[in-house]
Amino acid sequence: MKSRPVITEKSFYKFLKCPNWLYKKWHSAEEDQQALLAKLQTDGLLRKSELSLLTDREVTEVDLDDMDEAAQRTVELMKQGVQTIYRGALIHEHYVARPDVLERVEGESEFGDWYYIACDIKRSSRVKDEYKMEGAFYAMLLQRIQGLRPVNGYVIFSDQRVENYLIADVFVNFRLTLDDIEDIFEGKKPKHFLTSGYKQSPHFDEFVEEVKACDHLSLLNRVWRSEVYALEDAGIATVEALANTKMEDLKKVNGVTMDRLYFLQQQAISMKDGRVIRVGDIELPEEIGPVLIVDIESDPMRDLHYLFGVLVVEGEKQVYHQFLAKTPEEEQAAWEAFTAFVENYPTANLYHYGWYEVDVFRRLVEKYGASDAAQEMFAERMIDLLRYLRGSVIFPSPFYSLKDIAKHLGFAWRIHDASGLDSVLWYHKWLDEGDKVALQDTIEYNEDDVRATWYVREWVMKNLVNE
Repeated sequence: MKSRPVITEKSFYKFLKCPNWLYKKWHSAEEDQQALLAKLQTDGLLRKSELSLLTDREVTEVDLDDMDEAAQRTVELMKQGVQTIYRGALIHEHYVARPDVLERVEGESEFGDWYYIACDIKRSSRVKDEYKMEGAFYAMLLQRIQGLRPVNGYVIFSDQRVENYLIADVFVNFRLTLDDIEDIFEGKKPKHFLTSGYKQSPHFDEFVEEVKACDHLSLLNRVWRSEVYALEDAGIATVEALANTKMEDLKKVNGVTMDRLYFLQQQAISMKDGRVIRVGDIELPEEIGPVLIVDIESDPMRDLHYLFGVLVVEGEKQVYHQFLAKTPEEEQAAWEAFTAFVENYPTANLYHYGWYEVDVFRRLVEKYGASDAAQEMFAERMIDLLRYLRGSVIFPSPFYSLKDIAKHLGFAWRIHDASGLDSVLWYHKWLDEGDKVALQDTIEYNEDDVRATWYVREWVMKNLVNE
């Protein structure tokens, strides 16, 4: 018989991303993820980066791996009233947490004229739902340990901003979520609802196949839970059923506009038939000279952009160029080499897939600067293929990432199952171990990304623009 499961702050992250991840972990003896991958997924930073954000505080670190020892040491420090505890541990019964920071503030607790609040350090730019759940979990444990529940939860961001939120605003939802997690560990298997969060789970492929097997409506790209529930209430419970529903029956669905229902039905038809459906026009610019395809590899735990890849296409000729920071200190040099290179093509458009490149270019211009010519290109000549596709084409896919769409259209990456997370892990392996194979994998992965973007662009031109 299994012992009672330990619930940690990571349990809330996994539940919000993919509830069946928790079920699988407990009922199949899943190995815990390596710490580096866990930090990547949960928006964490490396220890050095975290401590650099706390230089204005008198910090005492709990440098113990054994959780019981760490919890005992943390309580000792809390009783002493130290100002800032880094990586302390909180344990009560089968609840275990390790907030990044415990900060002493004035007030009454079992320890004296002070109590502690919890704070996590994140690289995101906003307070996400999973942060609030984790914060409420810390607050519950602090109440049981010090006799007082903090009013606020806190997040320190990598740009040194500190934001707070009211624990009371999320506590009811937190308790309901905790009950759901307890039910999972008692053996209740959650129902699938496919979201992008599933991609964080190591069981992603398995779970997608399970969702496909029951033909669940969450296979539709970006469908809302409320829309699925409205369709189910109207007796439309599968993708095939939605694809085959007559218009007069669609009108019986409450709370969803007819335009939206029609679009969801077109998605269902695309999924059922395995075909692309055109729903609008795409007007990409007609290129006269060279075209540039750009893609960036970044290490979010260091706030570092270590590889800028460019594919230059001139007629039938395609040449890949890389601008690589082999160390974090070389980021600026790589950026300046990249911007100087694109300036050689002042009339070229810069194609990319998704919002990320635009955001990174903006931030690096603020950090390191760029010539007027480069800034003008970034402002006026960036073309996001995903934005064009979303309003004009329906693919038979739950997700519209570059990997999903390019693979559907026939492009193959050299490392079949690689992802952006793998790129970061390879780069860390290069930095930590000097692994040249890992560094080459990083470069080849970036090259495949820009070539995949060009592949999608060519498919659009051949199939949607020039029909």
